[in-house]
Amino acid sequence: MADNSWKHLELWDRVKWARSRRFASAIAAAVALDMKDGTYRCYERGPGSAKFIPLDYKHAKLFAQLFKVRWEWLLDGLGEPWLTEEDADQDGEAEGEAPSNLRAWREHRSMTVAELAKKSGLGAQTIIALEAGEMDLSVKLLNKLADALNTTSGYVLDVNPDDSSPELFDAVRAVPKERRSQALEILKTFRPYKRLR
Repeated sequence: MADNSWKHLELWDRVKWARSRRFASAIAAAVALDMKDGTYRCYERGPGSAKFIPLDYKHAKLFAQLFKVRWEWLLDGLGEPWLTEEDADQDGEAEGEAPSNLRAWREHRSMTVAELAKKSGLGAQTIIALEAGEMDLSVKLLNKLADALNTTSGYVLDVNPDDSSPELFDAVRAVPKERRSQALEILKTFRPYKRLR
């Protein structure tokens, strides 16, 4: 059954509806927009609120691009919100990337959200949103976080430190290139072997 919840919405409700399809929270959307979350929330409030900000053309274009809807629909309610037929077929399901191992790495390094935020130069709300999968982990953010966690971007994405031995990866990475084949031969000696009968 098609999602028709977007029909006959007021301006502020259209903003909220479009945001909810892409971001689980207003905070995550605000972070992605590089906007204070209090300011962003004002666009989702009705005119009965003292802090209501009516959507203008500039912000309609910006929000529509991020939320993947037509700006004409977002601003004036004209037509349908969908950019493509594929969007319409999603029936309003929120989109999200598979979560990274960011939280596992932070906990493995015995860091709080506040400590990682301070060390990486990112906001605590950004880290919370990234760990929850509410916003995409861009290459720029990933590099900052990997440096702060003293690991590589690839490990943050693909390696859960609870299921592996990051210290082993770190030790292998520290071996000079010209001695890696020697280190590999030494590591192979730790393989279990089967006795011939």
